[in-house]
Amino acid sequence: MEFDFGCIEPIGFVCSVELSSLGMWVTGGTGNYMAYPIALSAHGLGMMTVMGVVIAFNMRVLGFAKDISISAYDRLFMIGWTGFMLNLVSGLLLLTGYFSTYIFQGSFQLKIALIVIGGILMKSIMGGIRNGRDEKLTMLLSAACLASWTGAVVTGRLMAYLQ
Repeated sequence: MEFDFGCIEPIGFVCSVELSSLGMWVTGGTGNYMAYPIALSAHGLGMMTVMGVVIAFNMRVLGFAKDISISAYDRLFMIGWTGFMLNLVSGLLLLTGYFSTYIFQGSFQLKIALIVIGGILMKSIMGGIRNGRDEKLTMLLSAACLASWTGAVVTGRLMAYLQ
């Protein structure tokens, strides 16, 4: 595996992130080639956890598994938040090594936007359920939430191919 330690800017913030000791550690510049695969594996586990919670909850909102109360999913959200925090930490770690590549990449920017939208939709859906919002609107938001999180996974995967 060959690594490119060149930055797209001569001196500045972007290069300083990549050339930091953390950035060099992630890319193998320090001689340790295990940081990237471990961080990527952690990112995958976090993503699997978040998507599991998002899919289970939103499918319930859309009418599946009606025998399970929606309030029962409150406990599941703690697992989802754990997965999200794992994704946040591992994602930031992965980003430090390839900051100049990904920070300007459209698929990365879209991924982040879809994650933010998905998070806002999850919060809105829960608020709507607690406040007795119209069921049809809540279901529409739930479908949009599923689409947003699915789009985030797809665009995240595309990052490796759209450099």
